[in-house]
Parts: sequence; C-alpha cells; structure tokens
Amino acid sequence: MKAFVYDDERTIRNILKKTLQKEGLEVLAYENAKNAVENIQKEKPDIVFLDIFLGEDNGLEVLEKISTLEEKPYVVMISGRDDYNYIIEAMKLGAYDYIPKPFDISKIRKIVSELSNIIETKKAKDISAPEVVGKSVSMQNVFKLVGRAGIGNDPVLITGESGTGKEVIAKLIHKYSDRADKPFIAVNCAAIPPGLVETELFGHEKGAFTGADRSRKGKFLEANGGTIFLDEISELPYETQGKLLRVLQEMEVSPVGSNKVHKIDVRVIAATNKNLIKLIVEGKFREDLFYRLAVIEINLPPLRERKEDIPLLVDLFTKEALKKYKLKTGGFTEEAVEVLKKYDFPGNVRELKNIVNKLIALYRERPITPNILEQHIFSDTKISPSKNTWEELYIKEVKNMLMKNKKNIYLKLVEEAEKIVIEEVLKHTGGNISEAAKYLGIHRNTVHRKIDELDIDIKRFKN
Repeated sequence: MKAFVYDDERTIRNILKKTLQKEGLEVLAYENAKNAVENIQKEKPDIVFLDIFLGEDNGLEVLEKISTLEEKPYVVMISGRDDYNYIIEAMKLGAYDYIPKPFDISKIRKIVSELSNIIETKKAKDISAPEVVGKSVSMQNVFKLVGRAGIGNDPVLITGESGTGKEVIAKLIHKYSDRADKPFIAVNCAAIPPGLVETELFGHEKGAFTGADRSRKGKFLEANGGTIFLDEISELPYETQGKLLRVLQEMEVSPVGSNKVHKIDVRVIAATNKNLIKLIVEGKFREDLFYRLAVIEINLPPLRERKEDIPLLVDLFTKEALKKYKLKTGGFTEEAVEVLKKYDFPGNVRELKNIVNKLIALYRERPITPNILEQHIFSDTKISPSKNTWEELYIKEVKNMLMKNKKNIYLKLVEEAEKIVIEEVLKHTGGNISEAAKYLGIHRNTVHRKIDELDIDIKRFKN
C-alpha cells in the first residue's frame, strides 16, 4: 500500500513516515499541499495523512477537493487543535478519522491496520462490473472460455488488438473463479522501466541496490492467494522472462537481494496485442514461457468483427456515463447508433467508450443525434457501408503475392501496415512520440522500438 503525509512540521513528517514504513507502507511526505490533489490523482495513494494547518494551505479545503475525486484515498486528518468544530467539519467532508497532536503511535498503527483490512477486502471484492457485453457468436465463444478458465487454476493468455478489453476479461475470469474473494493485481509490463521489472514483480530487500532504503513486496506476493494479471507481456525483458518461467514452474519467488524463498499460490493471466509466435521466431520471446502461459488461450475479436454488439455496448457505457455525471436522461438516438455501426473503430471498445463519455459529458441530457456525431467525432472520417476499400486492396495484394509464390506473406503485410499507421500518426503529432503513443494506444517505448525496427525516419515528421 502507498501513503502520503502532508505536514509542515519536519519532526511529525519523519515520525509518521518511519511509523508507516514499519507497517509495510510505501510513504511520500510533503511539507505543504501544493499540487496535492494533482499528485494524489496521479500516484493514487491508498491513505493520506493530512494536517489541517499547512502554513498557507488549509487542510480542510484540500480534503474537500480530495472528496470529489472518482478514485479517492482514505484521509486521516491530523491537527494540533482538537476543537469540536474542526473534527465535525473534517468528518463531514469525508475524513476516515481525526487525530489530535501529539498523537499516539499505537493509534496510528491501529488505523493503518483497520484500513489495510478494508483496502485488501476492497481490492479482492470491489472489481467493477465488467465492461463487456455481447450477443455475437465470437463473444459467446469468449464467455464459454471464461467459464472454463474460471474452473481451474491454469495460466491464461488473452490476445487481441489494443482496446478490445483484455483486462476486463481477466477480471471476469477472476470473478468467476474460486479466488474471487482474494486480490486481483494488475501489472502493465510496458510501463515498468527495464531496470525495475524484477523488483516490481518479485520485490527487493533493503539495501539490494542504490536507493533501496527499505524492503518492498513484489506484485506476486501482493497477489498471493489471488490472481496476477500481466498486461503487455510481450514487453517483458528477455532475461526476466526466464525468471518468470521459473516462478510459474516452482510457484515461489525470491526478492532481489535476498536468499529467502517465498512459496506462493497465484493464478497468472497474461495479455498481449502482439503476435508472440512471431516474437519467438525473432528471438524476442521465450518459447517455453509462451507454452507455459498459453495453457488456456482466449482471443478477443476486434469491434469491427462484432458490430452487432455495438448497441449493447453503447447502452452499457451510456448508463455508466449518466451515473458518473448524475444525469437522469440522455444518450444516443437509434439513428446515431446505426451510424456508429458503420464505423470500423480502430481503437475498438476503448474508442467507443471514449466517444460515449465525451458526448454525454458535453451534451448532458440532450439526445445524441447523427448530426452531433458528424460534427464532433466523424468530421474528418467518411462513414459509409462501402468503407471496405482497404480490405479489397489487402485481398488483391494477398492474391498477387500468392500468384508470385511469395513467402512470409503475413509478416510482410503486417509490417507494411504497421509502418503506414505509425507514420501517419507521427505525421499528425509532428513527430511527438508521447502523443503518438496515446493515439496508437501503445507505450512510448514500443513506439521507439517500432521506429527502429521499421526504419522510420522520425526527422521527417518534426515540426
């Protein structure tokens, strides 16, 4: 768990930090509340200890802002004053507890223990309602596989394009397994710096490397008894793949810098939008790890291949958006949904959800009509039933290559398509790789790698 401490007294900050670290928390301490809300939104601490009087900052005002966050931490107010009006106001604004100074260390430990139990229970049980619906044959087959996967503890590999909902399916498997009341820990392998992957997954001991001023639990130990979801598994460094394989074989982990071995009981679900067989051929992914992970394999179809599910998804996302924005009515007309069904959604379900949220946030209770879609979403995109020209060109190219007895057709066409997509996005962003990564729905490290692999001249796109 992670905790933030906000107090303008250095002694108090140090005492709280040491106390919380001894309880196994990762702690960041601040002497003022500058950018507090932004930091909390970004870092998502589980607990915040917040002084009422922070020099020029008012802790109660900060608490009020924190209480409006969609994902808010538990806040414990601390103050040198025990006036009843401050206590009442703090609790009214959503504080979990109020501790007057000088505080009792045992009281801090008691609160941490209480919140640890609450947070662990929440992590285990509060898996949001799956954002997945589908009456299409392809999704019905996915649901069947989810049911079969829920019965046992075998590793599962979920494949599919970016935005198809791989983490949602992973949560669904966990929900219908006998581990549903245990932790579900999600790890984005692409988001972890290569040098920190092992400590993130397996933990480390104090002093294991420069900057390791305390021991840390890895994600596997956090998930013990439950499920760990390894998203973008293809981005895992090759050396770490071998260590992961051993963990899967032995069901034990050894933290970096330690001789201790911890036995674990973890269900592993991995996901990727890459062709792992191709990566195996290229020597970038271990074949033995692939077969270990793919005991059960679930492939998620892109949204363009299950357009009959679009009305169901629009309905689901509309209900969520209306609840989020506290609206009683609003949503898409039948004509607008028909327009959406003619679009290919390169960003898949994620793109559709973004469209629904964006337009309901903008138009509130006003019906979303085709005109609104054309004005705000598809102004630069021609939507029509005949939008299959690119498919016809691909078919023609495949036939030509077959006629010429060409080999490696799949790899050549995929690489050509990748290069076109990435170059067009880079052109749109003026060569800004971070922005391009957002549009592409992949990590910027992956964009860098693709630029090298596909021999893309990034200088051509710089403004």
